[in-house]
Amino acid sequence: MKWLEKFTLTLSYITCIPLRGLGNDQNQLSGLANYLAPAGFFIGLLLICEYELLNYLHASQILSAAIITISWFLITGGLHFDGLMDTADGIFSHSHPERMIEIMSDSRTGNFGAIVGMSVLLVKFACLACLSPLFIKLALLLIPGWARWCETYAISSFPYAKKSGKGKIWHDTCSFPQDTLLSSIVPLLITFFIIVYGNISWTLISTIAIVTVVIGSICALWLNSVLKGHTGDTYGCVVEISETFSLVVLALLSQN
Repeated sequence: MKWLEKFTLTLSYITCIPLRGLGNDQNQLSGLANYLAPAGFFIGLLLICEYELLNYLHASQILSAAIITISWFLITGGLHFDGLMDTADGIFSHSHPERMIEIMSDSRTGNFGAIVGMSVLLVKFACLACLSPLFIKLALLLIPGWARWCETYAISSFPYAKKSGKGKIWHDTCSFPQDTLLSSIVPLLITFFIIVYGNISWTLISTIAIVTVVIGSICALWLNSVLKGHTGDTYGCVVEISETFSLVVLALLSQN
């Protein structure tokens, strides 16, 4: 049952759900990158349950979208969102990579971080507010899991840009392509299961998964080209960007 221990530990780290105690020993985070995608699907299931409860209570579409957006943020404890804002502060400083990383390490949030953070929340809310119930449930189930697969891709595929940091143990115990391929097994199985038993267009399901992976991978590649590596902050940024822009694409497709 070692896999279950690692899965619950991953959930405890990337969410506010206290399934396991987190001590000061960084070695306990060794090898957890492989469990990020399954943890993402678990987050998606929680959001779907909340969405179904809101439907049962006859909440309006806009109210449901607002509550889901806030819950999406709260479930993760703002972990990825904090990485997004820190990364925005560094990237938009237009400095050299070392200075960007130094800015990202500052615990204070700057103007660019606040602007990008508010924009992401607004866009997520707007997308959820205009999607049909079927599209919302597919988005909530598939996007968080595949976005965290993109995080694993960033962790395993690119150098760590700092000598130390909270994300270093994740990078040092994750290798490309072995762990990247291994971490794709659960997302592929879940996506295949939905295609076979969900009685839903396989094209739609595949499109959501592929778009999320493409956006997240491009984000990971671009951040690496700018910063000459990744940090814990950019890992979170990859998740938020892939989630947000995948929702945008899905919202645009749903209008056609």
